[in-house]
Amino acid sequence: QPYIHYVYSRVREAGLPAEIALLPIVESAYDPFAYSPGRAAGLWQFIPATGRQFGLRQDWWYDGRRDVVASTDAAIAYLSQLHGRFDDWMLALAAYNAGQARVARAIKKNSRKDLGTDYWSLALPKETVRYVPRLLAIAKVLTEPKKYGIELTPVVNMPYFEAIDIGSQLDLAQAAKLAGVKVDTLYQLNPGVSRWASPPTGPHRLLVPQTVARVFRSQLRQLDAADRVGWRRYKVKSGDTLSEIARAHGSSALQIAEINALDGSRVRANQHLMIPVASEENGFYVLS
Repeated sequence: QPYIHYVYSRVREAGLPAEIALLPIVESAYDPFAYSPGRAAGLWQFIPATGRQFGLRQDWWYDGRRDVVASTDAAIAYLSQLHGRFDDWMLALAAYNAGQARVARAIKKNSRKDLGTDYWSLALPKETVRYVPRLLAIAKVLTEPKKYGIELTPVVNMPYFEAIDIGSQLDLAQAAKLAGVKVDTLYQLNPGVSRWASPPTGPHRLLVPQTVARVFRSQLRQLDAADRVGWRRYKVKSGDTLSEIARAHGSSALQIAEINALDGSRVRANQHLMIPVASEENGFYVLS
């Protein structure tokens, strides 16, 4: 909970083996906030470059590698691509972990020596040697928990959350009030949101518990556009820089420049800027 039903459903819709839905256990312990020393992030542990390759935007407001919906789609696309290249799921998984170039070199090396080219025959990094067996072992234990003395906590076989089109940027504190849930709940379902509000340039999608989806939609329709995000009129002081102003207000220099139609990042003393600001104190958005 709360991600496994969605991931499993998407994996099966895409025609991948059901065990792929267990891969985030190996990758991140199913924690979308997981971050590795190698700068991999999210359920599927995408590094920045691979994330961008598969359309996962990463900026000040948002990290698509942590977005449950976006990263799952990206992982399915990547794994499908790897399977298309190696025509073997174990080799595809090994390539997901070690990189496809490394797996291809190992296959080529064994071919030259007239050795086996299956996963078990290849000389791969120690982590990759353990990687596929870990997934196979987890799948085996979950299939026969009693045999291995494991008591599993049941997960309800129905969607936990629903994706709502919110149209434009929305303060998560405001969203939590509309949905009648804690703001931490929204961060858990929307871990791709890095700050106090949804990203101004999208995706304009918010995951909310299915139990409150109808109420949230209704409340959102009644919300005045001016109440989506708070604003502050700021008079630029001598010596101010746009980046310093942005940091002081929990915003980004790029967004302030876009909102105020600035040419570049230059500001002048006594100039007035409109700046989006959080409706609550920083401590309220503890998971941002």
